Amino acid sequence: MSRKFDYIIVGSGAGGATLARELCRKGRDVLIIEQGKNIFPLPFVIEKSLEGTDIFTAYGAGGATVLMNANGVRCLEKELAGFGLILDQEFTELETELKLAPIHESLLSENGSLKLLQRCKAAGIRMERMPKFIDHTKCIRCGNCSLGCPTGAKWTALEFLHDATAHGAEVVYETKALKVIVDKGKAKGIETLGPNGRADYYGDAVILSAGGIKTPVILMNSGIDEAGKSLFIDVCELWYGVTPDIDISDEPPMQLINTEFQERQGFMYSIGAMKNKEKLRYYFREHADVYMNFPHIAVIVKIIDDAKGRIYPDETISKGITARDRQRLDEGGEAARKFLKVAGARPETIVKREGLYGGHNGATAAIGIVVDNNLQTKIDNLFVCDASVLPRSPGLPPVLTIMAIARWFAKTLS
Repeated sequence: MSRKFDYIIVGSGAGGATLARELCRKGRDVLIIEQGKNIFPLPFVIEKSLEGTDIFTAYGAGGATVLMNANGVRCLEKELAGFGLILDQEFTELETELKLAPIHESLLSENGSLKLLQRCKAAGIRMERMPKFIDHTKCIRCGNCSLGCPTGAKWTALEFLHDATAHGAEVVYETKALKVIVDKGKAKGIETLGPNGRADYYGDAVILSAGGIKTPVILMNSGIDEAGKSLFIDVCELWYGVTPDIDISDEPPMQLINTEFQERQGFMYSIGAMKNKEKLRYYFREHADVYMNFPHIAVIVKIIDDAKGRIYPDETISKGITARDRQRLDEGGEAARKFLKVAGARPETIVKREGLYGGHNGATAAIGIVVDNNLQTKIDNLFVCDASVLPRSPGLPPVLTIMAIARWFAKTLS
């Protein structure tokens, strides 16, 4: 492809698709480069760190939003405002457009979360309905949000990606961005490897939105050695318990959330019921049948983890936990056990899944370190607009915040 674009965007997830949509609506000539395929649903990918931590990722049209649990919360507002990113207007615009609201009561069952909310209130546990990107009129309560919504009830970045292409954006799939083409200190394009071999694409600006794992690799391969050194993943542990008289299996997952400990102790927890047999067997192996055959509640303990992980140029990932991370997980586990007992779980069925995991990957091109307040790197016209720029772990789903950043960034470019 010989012609030159106004903007080349690498990645089609929450950041890339939002940015492409906004720029195309303003008449800009945009090329999107996507490493994965244009298929639905996307394959579920689990990468392993050197320390054995599971890191959830997704590559393809729409990125990780296709496999997310549809959670839409504001996070890191104060921290980003400190760098000049005042995002209240962008948050409000997105919340209004996407009709973001706490999960609709019609998606909660009388013998499930509604009963659970009553018990928690009586016990002084502050559970609240999670804000969701879900159209309750389309939801069939299959509980498989993280496998790709079969009815289109869940918003994903595919919606913005399709809007961008309708307004003229071009997309090349199955094409891996290797490094930025730099001339006299300015980004001129991107070197890629696709189905037909290597190809170069040229544009007035290059914006990396490939996510917290892939973006820093492209940056390092382009001579920005500071990238990749401060990885967070919002580390999680899973607790399970059999709840004989509460069944949440026909509700969207992560329907309720508790954030009362987040600011002071650095953890939150949410709930769900896992029905997918493959996932259950991965998580619980020989114990999977217990949770497959009886009503159960999974408690996801998510912490604000120390950004001590690292991505290497060869795409190797190092991510374990610090002593402070372990303390936060232990305190979260204590809260999870208390919650499960209130939910009626028999003590002998309350277990913790061994191993750590995370899926919110960022800070590997952090604002104030790798990019400036305009999201530009030390290479002119090379920008980053995804979770990589977040200054620290939010300990909360960051999709809405990434979209707000992208919307704000598009305004600065117009």
